[in-house]
Amino acid sequence: MQKICITFAGCVGSSKTPISNYLSTKLNLPIFNNDAILSEIIENKGFWDIEEHKKIRDRRLKEVLDSWISFIADISIDREWASFKEQLSKYTYKYFIISLDLSKELLIKLYQAKGYDESLKRLDTLLQDHEKFLKKFSDDVGFSISDDQFLNRLELSLKNVDDWIKGL
Repeated sequence: MQKICITFAGCVGSSKTPISNYLSTKLNLPIFNNDAILSEIIENKGFWDIEEHKKIRDRRLKEVLDSWISFIADISIDREWASFKEQLSKYTYKYFIISLDLSKELLIKLYQAKGYDESLKRLDTLLQDHEKFLKKFSDDVGFSISDDQFLNRLELSLKNVDDWIKGL
């Protein structure tokens, strides 16, 4: 059977984790969760150590890839897609990117509802990173979610991933 990785492009707080969890239960796929590693480091050290985060994240991702299992990568690949894509290709994974192309207005509402004050301060930079990703790698995106699809994002993601898997 073909090894697959489902992953995401999009700003912090744009709904990667809810979609990941929904797809995980529907498709019976494990989740590689970048935020869980971040939480672990903060809990262990009392602060976020970016170098420690990268080291642990990269080591654990290699362990997943070495295991040759299909998985969901609950991470935003906006800034690191070239490197991540290279790793997936090296291990002969097929990939499906769900791009969360949400407006600044919707993201502001989501951040306010979630209490993401720090992310709100960086929103313009996060949106610029996502736009750069889309300009360079739009051909790699399997499915995009816009504001008008947001309320149906879980079901639409499942349908599009399921259709992609059937076509492999």
